[in-house]
Amino acid sequence: MWRRINRCQVCPTIAPWRKFPLGRRGTARFGLMILGEAPGRVSLEHGRPFSNPHNLVIRRAIARAVAPRQLEAEELFYFSDTVKCWPSSPSGANRSPRAAENAVCVERHLLAELELVRPRLIIAFGARAAAAALGHPIKLAEHHGRPLMRDAPDPLRVIPERPAPLRVIPMMHPSTINIAGMRRVGIRSLDDYELQLATLLRAELARAGLSPSATATC
Repeated sequence: MWRRINRCQVCPTIAPWRKFPLGRRGTARFGLMILGEAPGRVSLEHGRPFSNPHNLVIRRAIARAVAPRQLEAEELFYFSDTVKCWPSSPSGANRSPRAAENAVCVERHLLAELELVRPRLIIAFGARAAAAALGHPIKLAEHHGRPLMRDAPDPLRVIPERPAPLRVIPMMHPSTINIAGMRRVGIRSLDDYELQLATLLRAELARAGLSPSATATC
């Protein structure tokens, strides 16, 4: 399935179809998934999701959540994107995925990926990622940081043996261009976002039986 994703060139609007290499998605072992909207150019150059040095909020929050253990984020989480290819602008900068690109990628790839990964928790960063995980749009400012439940049937289909319902936590995307959006949900700065996210992640890891002491045996 992942090889099919990496060969996909269905959307002419998203050429040159740059994606993360195989094997850079982390682990599905614990059923914890981090879902973004689309890969960014700098993270692709690093070969690691969410690794733009100007915006490492999510990775720093994970490090704080597992402290004093020193674990890579990929040792605990499975990383994916709603749209698998980098949506580039004519200038070479990142842009938001178009509605058609988003719809095609969810139907062709994300649903099949979820069937294989079988997450019990998805932390979705951005409105498109939250809508893809839940199966319907939401007002992100009203639901930021609040766990929502998604039952197994459509659009995630019936997945045998997966715990139900699937929990989804929608999150504002942490970036310098989304300061206004973060302020709408009471976040004053990226440092404030990082602290709040670390607190949320620590609670979710404990819920999954992965407190800092427990991660020593992971």
